[in-house]
Amino acid sequence: MSLIRHKKVELTELFYDLVYVYAISQMTHLLSHVRHGKFLLENVIVFSIALIIFINSWMIQMVFTNRFGKNSLTNTVFMLLQMICLLVAAGLLSNDFQSMVIPFFSTMAVLTGLLLAQYGLEYRITRNTADQYFIKQFFSILGVRILSLLSCLFLPYSSSLVIAVLGIIVTWLMPSFLLNPAKNGALKELTPISFPHLVERLSLLVIITFGEMIIGIAPYFSIDKLSLSSFFPFLIVANLFLFYITEMDHRIDVNKTNVSGNGAIYYHYFIFFGLSFITAAFTLLQEHQLSNDAIACLLYGGIFLFLVGILLHAPYNKANFSWTSKFYLAELALLTIGFLLSLLVAENSLMFTLVTFFVTVGMTSLMMRQR
Repeated sequence: MSLIRHKKVELTELFYDLVYVYAISQMTHLLSHVRHGKFLLENVIVFSIALIIFINSWMIQMVFTNRFGKNSLTNTVFMLLQMICLLVAAGLLSNDFQSMVIPFFSTMAVLTGLLLAQYGLEYRITRNTADQYFIKQFFSILGVRILSLLSCLFLPYSSSLVIAVLGIIVTWLMPSFLLNPAKNGALKELTPISFPHLVERLSLLVIITFGEMIIGIAPYFSIDKLSLSSFFPFLIVANLFLFYITEMDHRIDVNKTNVSGNGAIYYHYFIFFGLSFITAAFTLLQEHQLSNDAIACLLYGGIFLFLVGILLHAPYNKANFSWTSKFYLAELALLTIGFLLSLLVAENSLMFTLVTFFVTVGMTSLMMRQR
């Protein structure tokens, strides 16, 4: 049986994560733009592309640190340089996609090049053939991404946009096919992932996203807007946070052996998308620029993605926390009923948030009682 590696989360990693406070804020802000009372599909597309490439860059850096990284000056310098790129790229995000394509994709290509160089240095140092094979797969993944992103410098806008977006999506999915030790014999002797470290880093990034939600609902508590309905958005966020930590802090068995962690990584994309949609919904609800029916779709779509992302972690649970089909059906039924009721009372903001509050209370109660 493999030994569990308990790797400490270093302060440099936490400092690196701070740049995502700004990045997540900029990305979520895109979802809050409406035009003539209509939600803009192009903003959702820009947001989705940005979230995937930002979070995936974080994931690639996190996996490197988890498997190979040491709290060395070299790795710290690489992380600081990546932070500069992330700050520049996040500042470029706007709903004018055509004007931001070249500078945004070029900046992300530089960041990807830094990740490639970091993996390249480790390739020269390591003597483990499985580690070398693993790193070579990242040469392919990151190389394809750099080429697809830099196509914006040489090709017409429409062609380069298609190539860049396809490159982002393909390289986002490639690790799930190329880097699973259970399915690839060449990775049998790979330096194992520290699952406790991975879960802790993912949880910390989710907490940053919850922090953005708190900022998003803060205007509800301004003196001129403070009312009974102001408290429900906060209580909804609190319920979702309790739902998340019940699973990640109490249900997951971080001492599981022979896990790649790929599942937990990909499942968290649902959580990040979901929390961002919820944040945008609360922002739009207070600004009264979009119909409450549309906001209900955005809010409950976000809660659904959040729920799916967490429930998919079931294979990582401790043996005494197995979920039944009744539990899954109860969670989904509660969410569906809440969505339909919210549509019925959508024009009344107090009732709208009250219904959602009871839905999240029910979701969290079911999670806490499940054995």
